[in-house]
Amino acid sequence: MPAPFRIALVGFGNVGRRFAELLPGPYAGAFRALGLRPVVTGIATGRHGLAIDPRGLPLARALRLVRSGHRLDALHRAAPLRDAMAFVRDVPADALVEISPLDPRHGQPAVRHVRAALDRGLHVVTANKGPVAFALRRLRALARSRGVAFRYEGAVMDGTPVFNLVERCLPGTRVTGFRGVLNATTTRILARMEEGLPFADALREAQLAGIAEADPGNDIDGWDAAVKACALANALVGGDVRPRDVRRRGIRGIRPAHLAAARRAGACIRLVARGRRAGARLAVSVQPERLPSGDLLATEGADGILVLETDLMGEIGIWEGRGGVDQTAYALLSDLVAVAADLRRATHAAASR
Repeated sequence: MPAPFRIALVGFGNVGRRFAELLPGPYAGAFRALGLRPVVTGIATGRHGLAIDPRGLPLARALRLVRSGHRLDALHRAAPLRDAMAFVRDVPADALVEISPLDPRHGQPAVRHVRAALDRGLHVVTANKGPVAFALRRLRALARSRGVAFRYEGAVMDGTPVFNLVERCLPGTRVTGFRGVLNATTTRILARMEEGLPFADALREAQLAGIAEADPGNDIDGWDAAVKACALANALVGGDVRPRDVRRRGIRGIRPAHLAAARRAGACIRLVARGRRAGARLAVSVQPERLPSGDLLATEGADGILVLETDLMGEIGIWEGRGGVDQTAYALLSDLVAVAADLRRATHAAASR
């Protein structure tokens, strides 16, 4: 029988629920190929309580409870727990998945969750930008000292390979900078404004479609893009910057007339994140820019576009179509499978000695 690979989830929003839906079916095959059986031993949420069962939680029932507005307490088969931090310290797991809601100005509570999990020797996978933008160096060092993995492919551009691309496919290559359109909400709002829709109407339309939050400030004021830019700068360019260090301007001041003028000039306006190292200094910015026709960042129909500047490979473009929860859930899977594969290799190596 395949050995269990125990997974704990902190956060059970859209991404976490989609991951739980797919885990027993198509996702399980990736673990079976390694001789493993994925088991979710714990789920912690902000609104629906938490549950631990060392034998494995019934995911279908957990999904029904949360979707019907009920709590997960009825599934709990362990000592009482006070909060999510107690959950992180006690849940029996091989890997913890951190997907709690993000405070883009402080990166909490995700940084605390990740640090506590690494400190107790759990592998950590996250789609949360906060730990990468606010504490990457410290968390990487802690993971190394504990002999565990810290992976974060879903932190930028959903599940489109960015960090893993550089790590696995560009040996010896140094990323010297990047530029990208990283916030889908502002891209879609600006695209509708190009058609003549006022800003307020384009924003309201995005909210009704579920693209923008009820409080859209993190997107339209550039905070989301700033956190993603910090994650890229810290993980790929060797930086140690924080969102407060980013020169940031959002799209509130953009009007349809600005977009119409850009279009007449054969250009478009997008919220662009940039990072570039000049000597010891790493400058990161987020602001609306006029992009000429033909620029990769001006490509229509994309939720995310990133151009990496490298020393050995020149520019490398990464394009994401319509992203969403399926893509981010897949990023969790790809990172977890990488962790599981490393564990199996280590187990086989130890057995062969």
